Formats: sequence, structure tokens, C-alpha cells
Amino acid sequence: MNPTPTQPSDVIDQMVALRKQLAQLEAQIEALKPAFFEACAAQAVDQFQHPQAVIYRRLTPGKWDYPSDLIEQEHRLKQQKRQFQETHEPVAGREVIWSIKLAP
Repeated sequence: MNPTPTQPSDVIDQMVALRKQLAQLEAQIEALKPAFFEACAAQAVDQFQHPQAVIYRRLTPGKWDYPSDLIEQEHRLKQQKRQFQETHEPVAGREVIWSIKLAP
């Protein structure tokens, strides 16, 4: 790919092509995950060194069964935050981005 495109359409074409490649790679990764997880579990350790990476085990966040009074407090807090956001501007974090949705 040309690293310095001159036309906006060239830049867009390159970005779409890269996004297609990324989608293909992500599909390959998803297909390989079960076998990869089995291979890692077979190592019988939580962390090991590969020539090109450190591979380690981690747990995803758990789910909790909170008491109903805590759930109600959280609900009220979310409502208050939403009301605050409707009447105030953010102090940081807003950026203009462009997204790509690949056609089927």
C-alpha cells in the first residue's frame, strides 16, 4: 500500500482495505481461540515465556448478585449522572472520529 496517498479517495480506499484485512484476521483469531486456550492450559502454569511474547492467564470480571437496596442506589445514581450530563458539557474526552462499517 502506498504510505503517502495524495487523493482523499485513495486514503479512504486504503482504510477500507485495511479494515477488511483486520476483519479477516479477527475471524481467524476467533477460530483459533479454543485450540489456543487448550494449548495454554496444557502448559499447567499461569504465565510462560514464548520467543515472541509473554503469555499469561487472567480472569474476566465476575458477576455479582447485589442486594436490592444497592441496585436501587446504583439506579438512582445513574439517573442523576444522566441528568447532569444533559445540563453540562464534558470537560475532556471529546474527539472527532470517523468510523467504517464494512458492507456485507
